[in-house]
Amino acid sequence: MIITLFTTAIAAAVGQEAQRHTRTYPADGPLDITSVLSADAQTAASMSLTHFEQLAFRNNPTLAAAAARMNSARGRKLQAGLYPNPVVGYHATEVGNLGTAGQQGAFISQRFITAGKLELDQAIVGAEIAESRFRFHAQEERVLCDVRQRFYDALVAQRRVVLSKQLTRIGDQVVRATETLIDGRQGSENDLLQAELKADESQILLDNAVNEQVEAWRRLAAVVGMPAMQTVQVEGNIDADLPGHDWNACHAAVLQDNPALNAARARMRRAWIVIRRAKKEPVPNIDVSVSMRHHNVTDSEVANVQIGIPIPVFNQNQGNIRSAEAEWVAACNEAKRIELSLQDRLAVTYRRYANARQQAMRYRDRMVPRAGRSLKLVTEGYEKGQVQYLTLLNAQQMFFRVNMSYLEALRELWTASSLIEGQLLTDSLADRN
Repeated sequence: MIITLFTTAIAAAVGQEAQRHTRTYPADGPLDITSVLSADAQTAASMSLTHFEQLAFRNNPTLAAAAARMNSARGRKLQAGLYPNPVVGYHATEVGNLGTAGQQGAFISQRFITAGKLELDQAIVGAEIAESRFRFHAQEERVLCDVRQRFYDALVAQRRVVLSKQLTRIGDQVVRATETLIDGRQGSENDLLQAELKADESQILLDNAVNEQVEAWRRLAAVVGMPAMQTVQVEGNIDADLPGHDWNACHAAVLQDNPALNAARARMRRAWIVIRRAKKEPVPNIDVSVSMRHHNVTDSEVANVQIGIPIPVFNQNQGNIRSAEAEWVAACNEAKRIELSLQDRLAVTYRRYANARQQAMRYRDRMVPRAGRSLKLVTEGYEKGQVQYLTLLNAQQMFFRVNMSYLEALRELWTASSLIEGQLLTDSLADRN
């Protein structure tokens, strides 16, 4: 009977049904994930958000790429501090003088870097390492944010399937109740046709909900880095403890701890060191060469020492200094732009979060229970022939609309909350090369 579906609040009923619902839908192909899941997760029929986060950290290729770029910067720092190699060679002069071999010998030369240029070169790459480290942390936040958003999308889609199944069962029961009323000459053929049409619409909604659930799972598996992972139940209670955020705390966290902003500040430091390095460039390096030769004409040993220092008369690196100063100004303004952009985006995201939380609480505490109670009363009256079918149809539509709006408010709430917790960093799979 339909009445038994609404003996408790409809929100709790949907939540319980979601925990019992174990139907799975085929993905592109199964994948053995025993090597990346804990023992508990391997035997579970469902996976929690924590499981998906662990999988993403191990399999999302963007994290491995970000780590590789960080290691590449470390290699450049090592290279920047290496001294130039000495040059060793053979030296012959006056060959044929008085019919002799002239002067034959060897030489060695070395360039000495002055004014701490190598240390500044290393400091420049050190700032690049800091930037790459912040970029790596930013990518971690993007991956986590995307996993959370896709997880809650999948959880909401899962709940939509449960709700659509309930509506489909209700539609089928209404058709049977209408047939009973017709047999008792309390209903009309038109009522039956309307009930059958409504049942067919409910089935379409269920089919759409199943397709949305498959899509949500595939997107979640993609951001985790395991696109062929076998479909399992998503485990979570989406409406138990709604997230709470304070504007001042969110604003402070985003502007102080955002890794993308910290990466921009690291670029500022690098640009400042580049200016210092450009100003040191005119300081001459010293080239020293020493050679030892045997003078075959006089049968004596000859030594030669040569020291060369370039004189910075025409080229004092003026152009590179000016360019470095302009790059520093650009880096400072880019950091300011990112800071303003973060505040702008946070204002929008926080408004989305605040609206969604208010709506979700009202739906959960007031509107969903009332819609369920209304449908129950109208259904009871219709089965007894006391209520017209149009009234039942309106109650069904209201019930469905309120519950779907509630799920949409929950999805928006968790999406905005994930963005806030993820420092407004998302789109981890986007091309940033």
